[in-house]
Amino acid sequence: MDRLTEILARAEQRRRELDEMHADYEAIDAAEYAEFNARMDAEEAASAERYQD
Repeated sequence: MDRLTEILARAEQRRRELDEMHADYEAIDAAEYAEFNARMDAEEAASAERYQD
């Protein structure tokens, strides 16, 4: 394998690794966002319940 081919192969491998990391972070962000929204909904519901009494 010549030098250019090796460089291109490493670059492609790195791109795949970065794509995978990006997908992982997107999944983490989505889960954290869903958790945050659920917590805010619960707090709003509790607040609304207190004001109804």
